Amino acid sequence: MTQKIVLDVKESPTFSEIFTQHVSDISLEVESIKLRNLRNDADGINEHLARIESALVGIMEARLALAEKVLQSQSNK
Repeated sequence: MTQKIVLDVKESPTFSEIFTQHVSDISLEVESIKLRNLRNDADGINEHLARIESALVGIMEARLALAEKVLQSQSNK
């Protein structure tokens, strides 16, 4: 999931909303991995690990975008 952070715009998701969504995604994937592990489903586990990695990348991108926006807004003052 890729979302852009825009400061001072109501329709744009906030960093907190993006972060919460990604953490929720990770939590669901971890629960799915636990079930797959009980079934010894290595391929299924790898799929969930790839989704977790994607969510973590999304968090890092959102954090970087937030930092850039804050830096940009501070330099405009």
